[in-house]
Amino acid sequence: MLRFTAILIAVCATVGLGSASATPRMPATATATPVFSGGAGARTLPRITISVPSTLRWTSSGPAFLLITDTALGGSVSSQAASGATYLKPGAYTLSLKAWAAWTIRIVAGVERPRPLGGGLIGFRGNGSRELPPFTTLRGTNLVWTNTGALFSVDSGLWTLRISSKAQHGKRSMGRGTHAFVVNASGTWTIGWKP
Repeated sequence: MLRFTAILIAVCATVGLGSASATPRMPATATATPVFSGGAGARTLPRITISVPSTLRWTSSGPAFLLITDTALGGSVSSQAASGATYLKPGAYTLSLKAWAAWTIRIVAGVERPRPLGGGLIGFRGNGSRELPPFTTLRGTNLVWTNTGALFSVDSGLWTLRISSKAQHGKRSMGRGTHAFVVNASGTWTIGWKP
């Protein structure tokens, strides 16, 4: 964690955060992670290098938040929620965003883990579009999903699982192994499975 933080701080210092049209700040903790913040409008942040699998956490006080990466590594976000997260694979990123009000971005080493969803299911919750971290199932099971919007899709990128639906809920068979999904939705959603 400290090595990741040191690399990220060095990269940010090298490119000059003042030119990012965003206000960087450091939380008052011993293991501080750089935080970017700003107001309404479009911004491009300084190029960053992620050396370990990480989670980008964001907040927004506006009606929508859009984050686009310049790489095929993923990590983009499109949401109407007040906060959320997306998975970042190791690699170099330039993050461009559009916000309609105040926002923050914080990148932390490590990945989200599936959480209990009720009914014996574990999985992830979200709003809009985001990338999920890889997770492993030890047996074949059903992927169960819900969505409040008019569009819901899941893509594994490897054709191991693909969903595209206008329904509010459904399920799809999911084999055992490691899975990595990109979720695109127009509402608030859950995806879960029985461990």
